[in-house]
Amino acid sequence: MTATPITRGRRPKHLPDGRAALLSAAIHAFAQLGYDGANLRGIARAAKVDASLVRVHFGSKEQLWRACIDTLEAALVEPGERLRALSLDTSRPVTDRLKEAISVVAAHAIHHPEHKQFISQHASETGERGAILHRHLVMPVYECMEPLITQGMQAGVVRAEHPEMYFCLLVHALHPPPGSPVLMQLIAPEVGGEAFGPALLKQVEMVFLATPDAKR
Repeated sequence: MTATPITRGRRPKHLPDGRAALLSAAIHAFAQLGYDGANLRGIARAAKVDASLVRVHFGSKEQLWRACIDTLEAALVEPGERLRALSLDTSRPVTDRLKEAISVVAAHAIHHPEHKQFISQHASETGERGAILHRHLVMPVYECMEPLITQGMQAGVVRAEHPEMYFCLLVHALHPPPGSPVLMQLIAPEVGGEAFGPALLKQVEMVFLATPDAKR
C-alpha cells in the first residue's frame, strides 16, 4: 500500500490550505470515530499535512473539536435563516411552507452529510461536549422551525403531539444512511441511484404532512 504523502512547506495550489484541510479531515474523523476514537496524527495524515500543524492552528484536540463545531454551525446559518423566514411568512399556506422547509433540510443533508454523522456520534455525550453540540448544532435549527411545525399542528397538517419529536423524526428521515441509494437501486431501481433523492423527498412529504381537517 502506498503511503499518503505528507505536505511540507508551501502546499500546491489545487489543495486547500493546511487549516482548512485539517478541519475537513477532523470533521470526518470525529463523525466516524467519535472524540476518543479520533487521533491527531490520523487527522493530520488524512489532511496530508504535518502533525505539528494541528498545534499551530488549533492548539489541542479539544480546540480542534470546537473548531469543527464552529464550522458546522456556520453551515447552518443560511438554511436556518430560510427556515425562520418560512415560519414568519404567515401569508402563505402552511402546507406550502412546510414542504419548502422539508426541501431546505433535505438540501442541507445532501450537501453536508457529515453534519448528522457528527451529531449522531456525539449525541449520547452528557458532559460539556454534549451541551455544546446541543446548543450549537441542534437547537438553532429547531428554534427556527418550531413555530412552523406548531402552525402545522394547529392547522391539522402536522399530526404530532410534540413538535420536538416531529422535528427529530423528520430530520432523521431526511438523513438516510449513505448506502441507501445503492440499496434502493437493488430493491426498487425506479427509486434508486440518482432517483433516490427526489423519491425520498416526495415520500417524506407524504408521510409527514397530512391533509388538513379544515382549510385554515
